[in-house]
Amino acid sequence: MNSKIIKISYPLKLLDSVSTFSETIPASAKDIYEAVNFFEKNIFSSKIKLKIEKISKKILLRKIINLHNKEGIKDIQQIEGMIQQIKSEKDILHTSRLPNIKLVQTEENEFVLFDGHHTMLAYMYSGRKYLHELPHLIVVNEEGFVTNKEVLIFFGQHSSKLRGSDWRNYVINWQMPIKKQLCKRVEKNIGELFDLIKSFLK
Repeated sequence: MNSKIIKISYPLKLLDSVSTFSETIPASAKDIYEAVNFFEKNIFSSKIKLKIEKISKKILLRKIINLHNKEGIKDIQQIEGMIQQIKSEKDILHTSRLPNIKLVQTEENEFVLFDGHHTMLAYMYSGRKYLHELPHLIVVNEEGFVTNKEVLIFFGQHSSKLRGSDWRNYVINWQMPIKKQLCKRVEKNIGELFDLIKSFLK
């Protein structure tokens, strides 16, 4: 079983740098969710020592893979509230200060957003274009990526239906009845999702 590495990143006013912290999670954390939970409960605190790191690669938000279609975005008012908070120069974080936005990096060098769709859309509406411009958390294995099999955890009880299929063709909508939660992908990335959602925002 592979150990996982979690890296958190916070934007700095220095345009070419971010404030970061990373830690290896014990292999006893059997999946991505358990790794994040272990990190938050046992490692992360306000006392961790962040380091300043130069940005080596700019990751375009629009290219990040979403796990919800437009119908899976449940609360436009929540996004609008986040937009106002960002305008007040306050980042969107958990009460623990852990970033809302959580991603994995795949072997194909894709970034998949598994938590924080509303938050990312709010930052995009506020003019952010690159991942380093907003607080986020990334999970990878020791090899530097997670496997396609591991990504299936994000589809919950429907993951067994995707074995042998490409998960990229599907999204999940937790607002629907169980039999209709697994949906065919319509918007292929956050950019396409944002283009549909932004007209509803104010």
